[in-house]
Amino acid sequence: MKRKEGHKRKIGFLFCLMVFLIFLPGCWGKREVEELAPLIGIGIDLGQKPGTYMITQQLAKAKQSGAAVAEIEERTFSVEASSAREAYEEVYRISSRIPFMGSLRVVVLGEDAAKAGIGDILDFTQRYSEFRRSMFLVISKGTAQSLLNLKLRNGQLPAMSIKNHMEQGKNLSTFPTVRLGHYLTVLGTESMAPIIPVVENIKPGGREIEYKDGKEGEEIQIKGAGILRGDQLADFLTDEETKGYMWLENDVKHRLMNTVSTADNISFGGQILKSTTKYKVIGNDGIIGLHYQIKTSVAIDEIMGLRKKLSDTEWVDLMKVAETSFAKEIEKECNLSFRKEKELGLDFLGIGRHIEQKNSKYWKTVKDQWNEKIADFPVSLDIQVTIHHAGMSSSSAMTN
Repeated sequence: MKRKEGHKRKIGFLFCLMVFLIFLPGCWGKREVEELAPLIGIGIDLGQKPGTYMITQQLAKAKQSGAAVAEIEERTFSVEASSAREAYEEVYRISSRIPFMGSLRVVVLGEDAAKAGIGDILDFTQRYSEFRRSMFLVISKGTAQSLLNLKLRNGQLPAMSIKNHMEQGKNLSTFPTVRLGHYLTVLGTESMAPIIPVVENIKPGGREIEYKDGKEGEEIQIKGAGILRGDQLADFLTDEETKGYMWLENDVKHRLMNTVSTADNISFGGQILKSTTKYKVIGNDGIIGLHYQIKTSVAIDEIMGLRKKLSDTEWVDLMKVAETSFAKEIEKECNLSFRKEKELGLDFLGIGRHIEQKNSKYWKTVKDQWNEKIADFPVSLDIQVTIHHAGMSSSSAMTN
C-alpha cells in the first residue's frame, strides 16, 4: 500500500514539474550576437543648439573574412540631440546592427559639457537596465567628440585605450579610477566633491614626449583630474595635486617616484612597494583637526650624483637621507592638495566624511557651513618612509 502511495506521489510531482516547465520563459526575446554592435564608449559635448548635446557613440564589431575575433573595426557616430535616448535612436536608424549598451566601458565628458553640468545627461546611464555602474568616467581636455575620433598609433579604439589605461591605473597610482557607481555615491553625500580623471591627446613634441616610428596617429594619456561642484566642473587639479589626493585617499598601490637633489647634490629614484594612510580626528584646546599618518615602503632603483664609495656607516646615513627626501616629496604633494581644497572651498579630499565617521557630534555642528570652514580647518601630516632595499650595488659606476 505504501509503495503505491509513493508511486502516485512521484507521478504527481513529475506532472507538476512538466506544467511548470511549460510556463517558464524561454529565449523567445533573444537577440543574436551577429545582430548586435557592442557600444564601447560614449562622448558627451554641448550641442550647437540651446538645450542639446553632441553625443558620440563608438561601436565595435569583429572584422570579417576570417579575421580573429580580437580584431575589430569601429563605427563612430556623433548626433546632436536633446537626450541620450534620442541619440541612441538616431544611431539605431543608421547602424545595420543593434547598439548593445551592456558592453559600454567608458563615458567621456567634454570639458564644456562638464562645466555646464552633467546631471541630466547621466540620468539615462543610471536608469537604463543595460548600463553597468562599473563603467569608467573621464573628462576630456577639449571635446569628447574629437578625442573619440582620434586615430591612435597602436590601432586601438580610443574608448578601448582609455579603458585599458584606467584598468592599469593602480600600477601608477597617479590618478583616481572613477566608475559611475562611485561618482553617484560621492555626488549623494553632503560634503564631498566628486573628482574625475582627465584624458588628453599628446602630439609629437608635446609634454616633452617624442615619437617618430613611422606609424600614423597620436597617443593619449590620463593626467590630472577635474573637481566638480555638484555636477559641474569647477576646476582642474595639476598632476602633483592629483598625486597628493592619491596619498591622502590611501589609494597608492604602486608608484614611481623621484626626489629633488639633497644638500650633497644626490637625488633618488624608486618605486613604492607598499603604502598605508590612516587618519584620526584630534582635539587641542577645543579646536578640532584632522591628522594623517602615511607609512610608505620604498625600493630605490637609482641614485644620482653619488661620486664616492661609502663605508657601511656612511651608507646607512645615506639611506636615512633618502627616507627624508622621499618623505619631503610626499609632503609637498599632499600640501598642494590641501592648498587647492582651501582655495576652492570644495572638499574633494573627503575631510568632512572622515570627521562625520569619527566625531558625528561635532560634524552636526559644522556640516551646514562646511564649505566655508574648509579654508581654516586644521590638518597635519606624519609621513614615515622606510627604504626596503637600495638595489644591487652600494656604489656607482662613477665612483673611484
